[in-house]
Amino acid sequence: MSFIELINHNDCWGKVVKDKARKWEKGWRFSDDAPTMYYVLSGRVRLMALDACGNEKTLWYLSKGCCFNETIMFGAGSVESHSSTRRIRFYHECTKNCYLHVFSQRDVEELGKKNPELLLNLCQSYAKKVGLLAESLVSLSLESPLTRVCKYMASRIVPGSSPLRARRDISYREMADLLGMHRTSIHKVMRQWQAEGVWDFERNSSEVIILQPDIFFEEASMCQEDTPQRHEGR
Repeated sequence: MSFIELINHNDCWGKVVKDKARKWEKGWRFSDDAPTMYYVLSGRVRLMALDACGNEKTLWYLSKGCCFNETIMFGAGSVESHSSTRRIRFYHECTKNCYLHVFSQRDVEELGKKNPELLLNLCQSYAKKVGLLAESLVSLSLESPLTRVCKYMASRIVPGSSPLRARRDISYREMADLLGMHRTSIHKVMRQWQAEGVWDFERNSSEVIILQPDIFFEEASMCQEDTPQRHEGR
């Protein structure tokens, strides 16, 4: 599973906002059982899954032009019955200071009646997210730890960099959550390929230098030209 960052999938909702964007501080968490949808004007938000034992996993990141917490808008029954029987809960968290627009359920319903294409857009982005979850499941089942780390690094390549560099802009803990691995496993993979001369990095550096791109991209199962940076909406 590669690093997933969604951007501009719901930019049409940014054209119908009525309120002034509000600021939410880094670390703010949004429950998924409140009938409120948010539109990201700036910043970054991540979706987290939390099980009954307190284990957490990052599913993806959302940046500007994306809506989140739209699932409850399509759910049947009350909020209480929708959430009380689940063993896994989901929540969104600001990983940076964010400016967001807020849509109530009534706002979504009224805007959807006037502009059906807005609801179609939510359905399309929701389908995209379901597809990403399916890809994640396959990745966790079939790919080795080395392949997962390489795919993440390949998705963070700095365009036009020479020598080739990849951004390492999240912590080992966040990377472990995202890739479904333990932090020590990621550290072992990073050090192993550093020792073999495939890449190099300083301990506190936010970038990794790719010294042998052919080997790197072969392991990541993608060619350099096809390296994805973000999942952008149209």
